[in-house]
Amino acid sequence: MDADLHIHTWFSDSTLSPEQVVTNAREMGLKAIAICDHDMIDGTREAIECASNSIEIIPGVELSAVTNQHEIHILGYFMDINNSCFNEKLEAFRKARILRVYEMVERLSSMGIKIDSRQIFEIAGKGSVGRVHVATVLCKENVVASVQEAFNLYLGYNKPCYIKKVRIQPEEAIKIIREAGGIPILAHPGVSKCDEIIPELVRLGIKGIEVYHPMHPLPLWKYYEKLAKKYKLLITGGSDCHGTARGQMMIGTVRVTMDAVEKLRRQKTENRSN
Repeated sequence: MDADLHIHTWFSDSTLSPEQVVTNAREMGLKAIAICDHDMIDGTREAIECASNSIEIIPGVELSAVTNQHEIHILGYFMDINNSCFNEKLEAFRKARILRVYEMVERLSSMGIKIDSRQIFEIAGKGSVGRVHVATVLCKENVVASVQEAFNLYLGYNKPCYIKKVRIQPEEAIKIIREAGGIPILAHPGVSKCDEIIPELVRLGIKGIEVYHPMHPLPLWKYYEKLAKKYKLLITGGSDCHGTARGQMMIGTVRVTMDAVEKLRRQKTENRSN
């Protein structure tokens, strides 16, 4: 049996509840999954409750970081989700996301596009609010025909209503994860196109690379496998499932063996002893 180490819930930018994630993972025959919501661990808590030991729920998170040339995403695994400092940091990121949404609504208004910010927060619910929720409201109000069109015209990078996220450096993101007892992994480097900074990320404490990802074609799998071996990094992978928000259900379509999970677990043990 295998594991999918990159799944989102509706606490992030997915259409799936934690319970639905667990149910789908079971149906796909997975033995373990990692909930990696953006700036949130509430989905992990709920998934653990509803899994009832029928499937292993690995605590995860996905943090965004920036350099002068890149926005990269860093996954964290096996953090202590009750760590108070860790939770305070995540809460600060969520508050910044709320302010960002208000700024996007103002930008849209300046272009003559009026939407009610309350609708955005209603759609986001308890989760970490973001551009996908703004895009969903634009669809509901018939401003655009699809979420993708909203990104293409207004919300995507360098588009007129794009607002940058809170800018933290990779070093800080890695530190936040490690101080909570977690293992920092570079997410989908082929998407971020950040290969030239991988040596520096290794120096800063990255412990692995998400080699297997839906946006990585097979040649990239081979390339990042070699890169991981070169830098003695762990290899992870997952579907990056967002429910139906990206058109299709992805849970379990990209997976790793339980050996990859055990290597992560051993890394956590090594971190404790160092």
